[in-house]
Amino acid sequence: MHRPKLFRFLRVSFAALLPGLVVSSTFAQSSSDKASASSSTTSTTIVTNVDEVPIDFVVRNKKKPVLDLKPDDVVVTDDGSPVKLSGLRLVTKRAGADHLVTFLFDPLDPSAATNAHDIARKILKLIPAQGFSFAVFMMEGRLRLLQEPSSDREAIQKAISAATSDEGPRRDEPAALAEKKLISSVQSDSGKAQTPESVGDRDLRQAMLGALTESQRIVLDQHMAAPLAGVLALVRSQAKIPGRKLLVYFSNGSQSGPDTRDAVRSIAGAANRSEVSIYVINKSALDTKLMDGLMESNAIGQVASANHFSPLFPAATQNQTPMAFGAGVASGFPDTLTRMESEGLAGTRDPLGGLASETGGAYIFSEDNLKKPFRRAVADLTTYYEASYLPSGLVYDGKFHQISVKPLRRGLKVQARAGYFAIPPAAGLRAFEAPLMKVLSETQLPTDVSFRTAVLQLGHLTTGNENTLVVEVPISKLEVRTDANANLISWHVSIVSEIKDKSGATVEHFSEDIPGHSALNAKDDPQNCATMQRHFALSPGQYTLETVVLDRNDGKLGGERTQLELRNAASGPFLSDVALVRQIDSSDEELDPFEPLRYQHGKIIPDLSGDVVPGTKEMSFFFLVHADSGISEAATLEMQVLRNDELLGQVPLQIPKQQGDAFPYLASLRTGGLPAGNYDVRVSLSQGERIIERDRVFSIAGPQLANAALGKTAAPEDATDVADFLGGKADITPTKRQPLVITPLPTDSVGRPPNEELDAIIAGARKQALNYSAKLPNFLCVEVTDRSIDPAGNGRWRPKDSFGELLRYVDNQETRRTLEMNGHPSSETRTDMNGPLSVGEFGHLLSLVFQPSSQAEFHWKETDALASGTVQVFEYRVNRKHEAIELTDSGGKVYAAFHGLAYIDGSTFGVRRITMEADDVPPNFSIHAAGISVDYDYVPIGAHDYLMPVRGTVRVKRGKRETDLNQIVFQDYRRYASQSRIIVKP
Repeated sequence: MHRPKLFRFLRVSFAALLPGLVVSSTFAQSSSDKASASSSTTSTTIVTNVDEVPIDFVVRNKKKPVLDLKPDDVVVTDDGSPVKLSGLRLVTKRAGADHLVTFLFDPLDPSAATNAHDIARKILKLIPAQGFSFAVFMMEGRLRLLQEPSSDREAIQKAISAATSDEGPRRDEPAALAEKKLISSVQSDSGKAQTPESVGDRDLRQAMLGALTESQRIVLDQHMAAPLAGVLALVRSQAKIPGRKLLVYFSNGSQSGPDTRDAVRSIAGAANRSEVSIYVINKSALDTKLMDGLMESNAIGQVASANHFSPLFPAATQNQTPMAFGAGVASGFPDTLTRMESEGLAGTRDPLGGLASETGGAYIFSEDNLKKPFRRAVADLTTYYEASYLPSGLVYDGKFHQISVKPLRRGLKVQARAGYFAIPPAAGLRAFEAPLMKVLSETQLPTDVSFRTAVLQLGHLTTGNENTLVVEVPISKLEVRTDANANLISWHVSIVSEIKDKSGATVEHFSEDIPGHSALNAKDDPQNCATMQRHFALSPGQYTLETVVLDRNDGKLGGERTQLELRNAASGPFLSDVALVRQIDSSDEELDPFEPLRYQHGKIIPDLSGDVVPGTKEMSFFFLVHADSGISEAATLEMQVLRNDELLGQVPLQIPKQQGDAFPYLASLRTGGLPAGNYDVRVSLSQGERIIERDRVFSIAGPQLANAALGKTAAPEDATDVADFLGGKADITPTKRQPLVITPLPTDSVGRPPNEELDAIIAGARKQALNYSAKLPNFLCVEVTDRSIDPAGNGRWRPKDSFGELLRYVDNQETRRTLEMNGHPSSETRTDMNGPLSVGEFGHLLSLVFQPSSQAEFHWKETDALASGTVQVFEYRVNRKHEAIELTDSGGKVYAAFHGLAYIDGSTFGVRRITMEADDVPPNFSIHAAGISVDYDYVPIGAHDYLMPVRGTVRVKRGKRETDLNQIVFQDYRRYASQSRIIVKP
């Protein structure tokens, strides 16, 4: 039996391891003033017309900022067309509030967190003590505040220490206290007399609170990754704070892709409107210039013979088992003439580098010298030019407009913002909403995209008269991009809905931009839908619901206007509308604590179609029950099921003894034996003299449904008696064979998909995993590994080293070449490195778990959220007699069984995360525990999206207490294709 080597230590002695437009007020200049720039100590933006675009830029010569620039010294273009400046002035200092500097920290591995802590402290020392205030945020599930704006350096340093701590309580407690204090301060501002100084403080506090709530909304509305949503929320919230601001973002990096690039453009546009420069510090990033130089000179167009290797790629050492985790991986590159297909060398870099550049900031590597960029940052905050202009023929269509500012005087260098999105200044819209809002203003709405809408009326909750809007777009009605090679289809829709009152005023506005993937065979699946779901509270009355959907792949639009009547549910017993459940997604309660369609740990996704696929085993119905605690009589609940208007059965539903005035209810109906027809599920609530009834219709396709449509009643094919249920006999119309069973109360397995679905997910994932390597293209990427050590096992991590490798994947074989070690060029090979190393992330790890010979036992654990989607989490275990992983040290080797978790996307069967832990390691062996975790995400390589490793973690416990930790990032994926093979004959 082949036994893959999981960990190997090669040394005898173990070395220590390690344009919404900013319009704060107007400023008009006389014609004589416009002839030259004026100097000002205020921060009022020059805007004389609400449609004007404000810009700010820095001008330098070789040595220092230029202070005498005139309008005739620069030419400004908007999408290539020259524009006339309405004014130009020099800002040399700000009166009033300090310049705001915001620190934002991604969740970082222990080594990167220690480094980020040291870098942040250095940045604090580089920024003058006077004239600046600092705020500290971190990303942990959502945007969290650790310190509201303050000039107290000691308090800021404490917040930075909390953000970079490896201990949860040290982060959570300061964040909870800081946010509680902020909310209290904002509430106390209400009704107070305001001085100019207090107005500035109030605006700062409101901006901080706005960022916390806005980041959650962005995740929901734009399906944006939480870290990018946090950045966007921060820059948007600072629009009302006058003057230039600085955001220092400690990032884990971001993979390039269409969705990420769209997000980055949105952030850049918002940052430019808010006058925020973004400085990105990426601990895991390799020096891009070095990498590009190596790739250009050695990976493109290299010719080698069968007996000769390029000096950059020495002859191969001993090949290693694909699933090996240790040194000694082959580093030789075969003799081919090669080329790379990508979007250009800049196209696959970390998109955050472009974000920094487009906002006047900088992309900094952790090893870089900080003095130059942050001295420049301070100068840019305090000395710059402001101007504005009126674009010619501006249309608010949401498109991005490129701004260029070029000097006409010799020796000048101008640093300006990248541009803006054409969005109405006061609308508060996002770029993707603008074209849809334009359509909503038209009398006749387009009908080229089919969709369904519904408003579920849920009754009176703590938030008021609560309702949920659902917009459902069948994927089968959209233009999809098909990728047979990756077994994927992809789509992209944008949705805008507005609710208007009788006067025509908009009382609710909702929007969502939804990109998505599905398996190729799900293209025509009627259950495959893109869904926007939003809840809102409005008073009872008459309203109009307007919705527009845009298919982003082909530009087609669909729209709908419907009348909406909201019932009064302020008092007494009440029953909400009944929702047919399409699925239950994992939902972070902290993201939206007032979500009314939450059940246990999941969020109900309704099915508006009402079309049930024949053979469906079970259906679920969700509703809210509002019992009136002021009525002495107990509430009773009952469900009826009718087919073609004939009663099939009815059963009382048990009401739990311990419940509030409103509680969620999930009832399931076994439908596997039901014949085709039109069905009606009716739920009734009785309490006192009041009876409330709601119903939900659905259809099962088949011949009998067609007969019913013609007015014929076909005899049911399947029937039986209903068994005693909940201690009582159900009243039912006689049928044959198959029982109609209604499960009135859910169990702890709510959210668990049916066993047949779980089996299908495992089968699909196994097929995908075993074919994974074969479907991958030949490619290049950069693998960056940060290694740390915890000598005492007390959580105090110490960095060991960091290295970057050029990873080449050709014909299912991985080869690596060291590029950097600790920030410096290096040719050190893995055979020279002591400590745990990994290979095999590109398919062999998945194959080891899913191959039939492993006989892995899978058990469903939970539904969870990962990245921007929902996954099914399975526990698995592999017995050593079927397959094992090899642990090796200087004294020998052992073979261990293993277990772990597989996070599987049920719509594509792609594995999004896999973990593996060694089992039953002998107690006298030097390695006591070993494990690996790899995350996969969609990465564009050439013209296709592939599910690729993006990050990984390796942990090894050895000796008495010592733990080794490797944090791995895969980035800069580029296609690598063989053109020809040249053989040099002797």
